[in-house]
Amino acid sequence: MKNNVKYLVTGAAGFLGGTICRQLIERGENVRAFVLPGDPAMKYVPQGAEIVEGDLTDMASLEKLFAVEEGTATIVLHIASIVTVNPDYSSKVMEVNVDGTRNIIRLCLSHPECKKLVYCSSTGAIPEAAMGKAIKEVRRFDPDEVVGCYSRSKAMASQAVLDAVHEQGLNACIVHPSGIMGPEDYAIGETTGTLIKIIKGQMPAGIDGSFNLCDVRDLAAGTIAAADKGKAGECYILANEPVSFRDFSRMVSDEAGCKKVGMFLPIWAANMMGGMMEKQAKKKGTKPMMTRFSVYNLARNNQFDSTKAIRELGYSTRSYRDTIHDEIQWLKETGKIA
Repeated sequence: MKNNVKYLVTGAAGFLGGTICRQLIERGENVRAFVLPGDPAMKYVPQGAEIVEGDLTDMASLEKLFAVEEGTATIVLHIASIVTVNPDYSSKVMEVNVDGTRNIIRLCLSHPECKKLVYCSSTGAIPEAAMGKAIKEVRRFDPDEVVGCYSRSKAMASQAVLDAVHEQGLNACIVHPSGIMGPEDYAIGETTGTLIKIIKGQMPAGIDGSFNLCDVRDLAAGTIAAADKGKAGECYILANEPVSFRDFSRMVSDEAGCKKVGMFLPIWAANMMGGMMEKQAKKKGTKPMMTRFSVYNLARNNQFDSTKAIRELGYSTRSYRDTIHDEIQWLKETGKIA
């Protein structure tokens, strides 16, 4: 049966999408990678994946992604989205993340050979619980209960998937990754950028908050496990234990042998500075180094409960230290740090 199944992976040139493609190819699966036309990151799509260029908002290019030979079944892993740390409304974010997901749903339903959809949402789509209480999966998503444009878009797209399951019989499940880190982050995302700044001594101060980060390899394995074992209409949180910025930076310094971050700002002070930096950046037309929204993400409850994914999917996470070690190794090998 294996040769008659093709995995269609959107966002395949991205950090998580590329790792998913790599893991699927390593276990001998047929993989078709959907990437934006002319995306410079296309060169990072693992060899062995068939590339289809297109856009989530363009139905004609999505039809090319879904078109397979007779007798071939497909499983869709919808990973692509625009991730933004800007909380303000963006029509582009909504168009890609919400309308693009609706287009994927439409095609899954109109192609009988499509056997399953795994939608990659975010823990940001789930309302925050009171401090000290672990955040669990929800049965319904409301964009008005979450903060920021990205989280709102993920809540709306997640609800569209559940509606298609309950109203149209779509075989789909949802995974909710928390933050992401690890080797092979070619685009240098938020966390990798922070890691490099700490190592290069470019971070004079941290913030006394916490985050929840997972190794990209564990998130990829969890998403593939959802394709293998996830139940229709179910959601699975793929998270780790929360880690304080202090402990995270200490581990980075230990592993890299670099100078420790000397000072950590309390949340209230960071919030004031974030507001000032936003105003200055607006005047200059530049990107602020820190925003009140980035401070909120460090101040909020970042404790998520992955028990369901552990129980039903066999999900597991490696330690922060192991991931930091491997990521620093990769950064050295690729010349991103000395």
